[in-house]
Amino acid sequence: MVHSHNDYNQDPPFWSAYSSGVNSLEVDVFLKNGVLYVTHDEGGIIQERTLEELYLKPLQEQYGTTKKIQDPREVQQLQILIDLKSKAAISLDVLVNLLSHYTELTSHHKLRFVISGNRPEPEKYSSYPGFIWFDHQDLSPISEQAMKKVAMISMNFRQFSSWDGNGEMTADEIEAIEHAINTAQKYQKPFRFWATPDDKSAWETFARLGVSYINTDQPYQCVQFVASLK
Repeated sequence: MVHSHNDYNQDPPFWSAYSSGVNSLEVDVFLKNGVLYVTHDEGGIIQERTLEELYLKPLQEQYGTTKKIQDPREVQQLQILIDLKSKAAISLDVLVNLLSHYTELTSHHKLRFVISGNRPEPEKYSSYPGFIWFDHQDLSPISEQAMKKVAMISMNFRQFSSWDGNGEMTADEIEAIEHAINTAQKYQKPFRFWATPDDKSAWETFARLGVSYINTDQPYQCVQFVASLK
């Protein structure tokens, strides 16, 4: 499966990745004056670029009951990874309140909202509504209750390797990567790396190693290439 990294930088956001056929996309969000803006930091805030305008309303067009043709096969399984750049607790409270107005989305069996970036401690995961999931970024064990709220496990690729997509990784690097993937599989969770090289060589390598979500800034090209490997 393919993950559209920093999807808000695509032209246009959401639609480009969605039409490419990705199964996961990522949007950075910063809370200011009660509004969740799509941006990496406060300095990048643009008034009209909100989570609601760029993502929730387009999602409603595709997954809401107002869609003209009601055939569930027409929409794809999609994970919305919301990377919180502002403080976790208050940002999550605002997000939960916002999503509560989009019950068609939060109850849709093909959609999942996953919190990344600034997150609460794992022991607090279960205090959030059922439509909120978490991107856990650690391979250490957590409680069974907390693990039930984990949608996937993500790790920084640079913790495991300096490979840039050229040549081959060392045996030690491959062993460390396989251990991380196997650990996630032991927890029965999909796995993703971020900060990865982003070309055909990397996509093929990560697919071969069993990475669940291949991270890319080139969603269309990556989806087409990964599909060609099957």
